[in-house]
Amino acid sequence: MNAIARHWAVAKAALADDRERVKARVEASQPQFLPAALEIVETPVSPTARITAWLLLGGLVLTLLWATFGKVDVVASAPGKLIPADNVKLVQPAEAGIVRAILVKDGQHVKKGQVLIELDPTVSGAENAQAASALTTARLDEARARAILSALDGKGLAFRAPEGTPSDVAQTQRQLAVSELEALLAGTSGKASDVQAARAARAEALTNAAKLDETLPLIDQQLEAQEALLARGYASKLKVIELRRQRMATARDRDAALQTAQRLDAVLSGAGQTRAQARAEARAKVLGDLAKAQAEISLREEELVKSRQRASLQRLTAPVDGTVAQLAVHTIGGVVEAAKPIMVIVPKGGSLVAEVKLLNKDAGFVRAGQPVAVKLEAFPFTRYGTVPGHVESIGSDAVPNEQLGLVYTARITLDRATIDRGGVSTPLTPGLAATADIRTGQRSIISYLISPIDETAQEAGRER
Repeated sequence: MNAIARHWAVAKAALADDRERVKARVEASQPQFLPAALEIVETPVSPTARITAWLLLGGLVLTLLWATFGKVDVVASAPGKLIPADNVKLVQPAEAGIVRAILVKDGQHVKKGQVLIELDPTVSGAENAQAASALTTARLDEARARAILSALDGKGLAFRAPEGTPSDVAQTQRQLAVSELEALLAGTSGKASDVQAARAARAEALTNAAKLDETLPLIDQQLEAQEALLARGYASKLKVIELRRQRMATARDRDAALQTAQRLDAVLSGAGQTRAQARAEARAKVLGDLAKAQAEISLREEELVKSRQRASLQRLTAPVDGTVAQLAVHTIGGVVEAAKPIMVIVPKGGSLVAEVKLLNKDAGFVRAGQPVAVKLEAFPFTRYGTVPGHVESIGSDAVPNEQLGLVYTARITLDRATIDRGGVSTPLTPGLAATADIRTGQRSIISYLISPIDETAQEAGRER
């Protein structure tokens, strides 16, 4: 306590002495007439330097407090562009063809199912007509076999032509059925000439079966080669289907020829049997013809469905309501390649999202739901601001990018699809280049300032 009292007395004495010196100090205009040493002593100290020092010290303290307690947003910038939320729809031909008509242009609004491009249907139309004709022939064969079978069963020759058959064709088929029936009935007499004819027919059937049996390995080789090309994308699937159909037809014809030979063997072995047995054999032949005709009908119906489907693919239609973009075909008579996109349809009324490429170094800090400020290249953000949004999803795996290296694809949902341009609300369109600033958190200003120093200190002394 004595020491404190002593210091306090000294301070009071100093203050009192200072006051006395101020009172005794000469006026400000007088020191200039004093000697130099006295002029320095007697000139009052300017308060400007002291005030400046205090201001600088206060500013430094405030700056340190602001740097310590102030926060700044940490953002991850990701470049990308605006796309429809439902993605654009590609329009591409199923097979190569020649353009016959271009019915749309870039920027045109189209309805779902509207015809966009027509390809030349000459080849597909011919195949369709051929398949329809083959189906009609198979159905007539079936009707004729049923009529003959009915006559052999004692129910009379009831020939019923398929619906839509011209009358002259129906009459010809009816006469052919009568002739076949008479031939079958005549064949039941068991004459030697019939036996000889049966032997000749059997030999012919076996010859045909042998030829067809030799053909099957060649077809199998062609089919195997085409399937290998198809797996690599160098062959048409329709060609593979055609070879499969050809093999089925060849195998069926071979089996039919073998069945015919077997049936003729039975005829020869039973040449001396009764008329009833011959009639049964005739009936079996007709049943075989009927089964063959029915199998042929099934095959031809499949071919007709295939040809109609192929014909329908010659008219490329819009998959959804939307707007035509990136039209790549402009020449009538030009050739389009199979599976190569010739235009895209931007869906109508769909919302927009920003699809951005998230750098690998930022992927660990970005989460779904984080707020995003989307800056558009077409509308400088310093004048028009940004479009708010949030992270919708992030890709599960990185993909290589030539400029950025490995990146993750992220989708940003926009809170609005317009931007204010001079008081006018301008709608955003797909394809606009954008940069998404994703706010991943906050950090103090001082940590931001000293992070380079800290990083350098951590890595110093480790170089080789």
